[in-house]
Amino acid sequence: MGNVIPKNRKAYGYDYADLGSVVNYVTEVLGFRVEQDIHYNNLPQYPNGYGFVVTHYWQDFSKSWSEYAAPVPIIVGDSAGKREQPFMQRYGSAETYARRYSLLTLFCLATSDDDGQLAGYQRGNPMNEELRKQVAALLAQGNIPAGRESEAIGNRIKMPVNYARLTDWQAQLFINSFKKNEEVKEAA
Repeated sequence: MGNVIPKNRKAYGYDYADLGSVVNYVTEVLGFRVEQDIHYNNLPQYPNGYGFVVTHYWQDFSKSWSEYAAPVPIIVGDSAGKREQPFMQRYGSAETYARRYSLLTLFCLATSDDDGQLAGYQRGNPMNEELRKQVAALLAQGNIPAGRESEAIGNRIKMPVNYARLTDWQAQLFINSFKKNEEVKEAA
């Protein structure tokens, strides 16, 4: 079993593993107890920075907690271009993000396809307009809610995908999976 945590949430157009699933993996699979704290200091300076999340751990055979490690800055963005959110909600999101990435960094963990689809590398040609229409029709036929397209397509073709970056090949796999189902139904 590798140190890869499956993604289980979707927001803002991408999939991610939430903090709870990362903590569960570290405690249940790896067998560590963890604590996280926020440290405030002046160095290094980050614009909109509000301290650092640091993590330390205890394993059953240890005699004490580890030193604090894996500092991740809490950087609170503004609401420009997004729906308006109060500062505390934006701070809470930034803190949760920092906690998750502090754990992932400390234990050298990754979430499934952590950088594959979104790192700028595109496998194959982007889906053409005709395929996009066919995929959209199949998603509508399946009553797939907006924002869940990547998950539905990925589950169907058994690979992680990003609907916005779907390739011709991935779209064709998705469409063909429905055609095969229809052929099986007709033969029965």
